[in-house]
Amino acid sequence: MAAYVHMSFLSSYTVLPKFKGVDDVLALDVSSIEPVFGTDFHSFRIINAYSTNTADHRVHSVQPEVLFPDLGFPLLVLGDLNIHNPLSDPLRHFSQREIAYSTPYFEKAAESGFTLLNPPGEYTRFPLVGKARPSVIDLAFANPPLLPLIRSWEVSLPSTGSDHVPITITLAAPSLNQKPPRPRWADTDWKPWTRSLRVSGSRPYRRAPPPRNWTSGCHNRWTVW
Repeated sequence: MAAYVHMSFLSSYTVLPKFKGVDDVLALDVSSIEPVFGTDFHSFRIINAYSTNTADHRVHSVQPEVLFPDLGFPLLVLGDLNIHNPLSDPLRHFSQREIAYSTPYFEKAAESGFTLLNPPGEYTRFPLVGKARPSVIDLAFANPPLLPLIRSWEVSLPSTGSDHVPITITLAAPSLNQKPPRPRWADTDWKPWTRSLRVSGSRPYRRAPPPRNWTSGCHNRWTVW
């Protein structure tokens, strides 16, 4: 599962590999003097894994404990994990072995507070030959500090010729992801309510000036496949 990271919103940053001592796993630490994504964090991490069956066919090459560490800064975990589970593919018929293989990963992710970003049933692999059905084996998880920064997960890019489809994950500052509702005081006709407000002792609220949005334009797009 390859990853393309566009970080033009940072004027200066460093990207360093962090080897986990496990085959088929690579982590990247991105650090910046500037806060990233409009937060107080100055670093975030990507863990990319390709997990396959081992020689004894009972466990996968990448264990759940490696993928879902407890970190105090944003972490994106993604990869071709080759596991099938109803949480990611609810319309699939599962064998007991598939459930046994995949459950420890989803349990560990839940215990560590990670959230699955894939929309349930959104296929990520379409076999080029044979009669196998499409499947969801390219998974992405966000830890609690990263989750508020997730704007979208989508498979809208054209095919690359691979049996795995490109996936775009867009991150943005929390203030750009959600706009809390606010009363529209300036649009209210207060005349019919003036007498009632005087009797109750209440006053119409004045609309406060909007806060300076210093995070405007602070976003990042990730393309993974």
